[in-house]
Amino acid sequence: MLAVDDIPCAMMVTDVQGRVQRMNLEFLRIVGGTQRHWHGRPMEELLPPAARIFAQTYMFPMLLHAQGVKELYLHLLGADGVPVPVMLNAVRKRGGADAEDLIVWAVFVALERSRFEAELIKARADAEGLAARLAASSEQVERLNHELSQRAERVEQRNRELSELSLTDPLTGLKNRRALELALHAWQPTSGHACVGSLLLVDVDHFKRINDACGHPEGDRVLVALAQRLRASVRATDLVIRLGGEEFVLWLPGADAGIARSVSERVHEGVRAVRTALGALTVSVGLAAWNGPADGDLLAWLLGSADKALYAAKAAGRARTIAAEQAPNPSG
Repeated sequence: MLAVDDIPCAMMVTDVQGRVQRMNLEFLRIVGGTQRHWHGRPMEELLPPAARIFAQTYMFPMLLHAQGVKELYLHLLGADGVPVPVMLNAVRKRGGADAEDLIVWAVFVALERSRFEAELIKARADAEGLAARLAASSEQVERLNHELSQRAERVEQRNRELSELSLTDPLTGLKNRRALELALHAWQPTSGHACVGSLLLVDVDHFKRINDACGHPEGDRVLVALAQRLRASVRATDLVIRLGGEEFVLWLPGADAGIARSVSERVHEGVRAVRTALGALTVSVGLAAWNGPADGDLLAWLLGSADKALYAAKAAGRARTIAAEQAPNPSG
């Protein structure tokens, strides 16, 4: 599987006091410096003053109490000293008998979000200024109301664009894991006690060889071509997700194991049409099917079961699909 430096987002590991233990290359690209420079330093050194106060009064207390935080918006000090807006997720990982607890941080640069927010603030200020200049003339009032309406429409469009950006993988144009979580959470309450759905976890075989032999641009081209083939393999009601790196997820609501197996066969057939400098592309697929009440953490079960099946497919020689066993007690 991938090394932490291959993951396409900034990641950091600290101890529970916030002392840096490890940063991947994406994180170092944001803050500058080296692993040796940052190792053992307090996380507060990465934050401007306002963010430090936020971290001390809210983020760390919440993290230690709830074992994790999601979608916090703050700033890191960039390599050039300029604050960089980011979205931050963190989770506390329990150590073993002889190991200390650690905190794993995932950071997503939010420059587009900041730009959109600045435009929204400007639009609101402009709208308030226009309202203040309303004159008694009915013609002026009508014209200004029309301008306000247009600005409101543009603000709404910006909001929709920002929402779409947060749910989309920038390389392939597929939806991301957050979109998968939202889709499952929306689907579960509507499924009742006879819930049927399947998940395919797709992993490119020997993808590292492509990157090592041909370079990352060729690897990116292969991922984009694969994404197109995956889209063509599913039904209109299905969702194709880039989970990260060369891993993809196909969420098939209402599909039993037989339907999921048919979709998987179309995936294998379509993928063989993707050519690389090293020959035809192949993938390994783990299949997890659910049939029962849609309660509990269904996504965690589907991903965990499909991941075990995927490992089995890799061990059996790759370029194949292996299905996970059905949960012995789906409602438990």
